[in-house]
Amino acid sequence: MKKWVKWLIAIVVIIVIAGVVITFLNKDNKDAATNSSKSDGVETKVKQGEMKIDATATGVIVAANKAVPNYDELELQVQMDELDIPNVKVDQEVTVNVTALPDKTFKGKVKQIAEQGQVQNGVSSFPVIISLDQTDGLKAGMTADASILVQEKANAVYLPIEAVQKDDDNRYYVMLPKKDKNGKVKKEKKIVTTGLHNEDNIEITKGLSKGDKVILPSNKSNTQESGF
Repeated sequence: MKKWVKWLIAIVVIIVIAGVVITFLNKDNKDAATNSSKSDGVETKVKQGEMKIDATATGVIVAANKAVPNYDELELQVQMDELDIPNVKVDQEVTVNVTALPDKTFKGKVKQIAEQGQVQNGVSSFPVIISLDQTDGLKAGMTADASILVQEKANAVYLPIEAVQKDDDNRYYVMLPKKDKNGKVKKEKKIVTTGLHNEDNIEITKGLSKGDKVILPSNKSNTQESGF
């Protein structure tokens, strides 16, 4: 066999092998992209029910009458952040957890809200006095956390707050799982209108209904932050 024929055969073999390798790599990349799309976050369902919004603060158990201290009558004094104080009203319900009594929960109500705030390190807070329904086991000086129920809504349509993102046009949106004609799951952007929100959940007032499936993002990029 002539030398040039051998070289020609070798070149053809190399081309065929290269074609097979490229096809294999393209298939792997396509499968990886599909799998990445499917695994890019966990699906969750939109729920409907009661939503509660709490304002939280830390404080100290004190005697009810500071002029003539009576340690049989105790109350809680907390420092409420200036951002929360507009929503705090007298007689709102309060749940109190005392550091020294971790297995016990106390109930109370907002009794008094200071008219003037106290500024420390450039941050303003307002003293709030909370009356307690019962004080068994409490002593003046104990530290406690207060959760004040400032707003609630029945039959709210909501989902986990991390599901809602903000785009470059400052619109809030979620990603919905949609199947294409081949049955593969794709992500579809859906603009929504939001309402109440707390640390865990956010209300959707327009764009979604109870039972709708939403994809929770696995990661938040710098340009797709929730803003809450």
